[in-house]
Amino acid sequence: MKTVIAILCRNAEETLEKTYLEIPKEYRKNTILSDDNSTDSTLKIAKKLKLKVYKNPRAGGYGSNAKNCFNSAIKEGADIIVILHSDAQYDATKIPAMAKLIEEGKADFAIGSRMIGERAGLKNMPKYRYYGNRTLTILENIAMGTKLSDLHSGLMAIRTSTLKKIPYNSNYDDYTFHSELVVQTRMAGGKFGEVAIPTRYEDESQSTNLTKTIMYGLRTLKLVLRYVLHKSGIKRHPQLEIKEV
Repeated sequence: MKTVIAILCRNAEETLEKTYLEIPKEYRKNTILSDDNSTDSTLKIAKKLKLKVYKNPRAGGYGSNAKNCFNSAIKEGADIIVILHSDAQYDATKIPAMAKLIEEGKADFAIGSRMIGERAGLKNMPKYRYYGNRTLTILENIAMGTKLSDLHSGLMAIRTSTLKKIPYNSNYDDYTFHSELVVQTRMAGGKFGEVAIPTRYEDESQSTNLTKTIMYGLRTLKLVLRYVLHKSGIKRHPQLEIKEV
């Protein structure tokens, strides 16, 4: 199976090379960059690293760029697509373990979990993000019947055949895209798996502020309610209609 790593990027001149070099060598040849209108030296660094660049056709934030990551990786013939942030917040050395879960049929959606281990994420994660993450994940687990520790990690891998069942191109353009993708994957019958990763929050990491985190949380709760209503047949929603491929 071909694994394509799509680096989601915007103005990452300080961290792009560090992020790329952390990717295991055998995976670098199938690594691409999805650039969201960078105005610094990011593209020069990408050229030096010989990365194939796909520019986001409409600059619009995380979700918009994630869509470009997926669409570009599909063009590259990916069987498995890994989304990796360019700010070095996530441990790229764990990518082989995540891909293996999908290759072996143990998962369709693999997550790099910062919460495996007792209070693991609290060690380095801002408290409001840790407790917000834990609360949302618990509520999502209850609604979807899953038993996962971290449904909001930005390091993820997904089986392309599962992704193609989902209308992800119509999802939110902001960070809520991720929560929507998780709910859609569950609706499509996808299996989830987790690999433990360390928690990193450094000065260069692109992290959301408190206000945006609250908005993300409220929208995620709305998506969970939408899933419950759709699944029970009370109120159908087009974003949760799954197609066979």
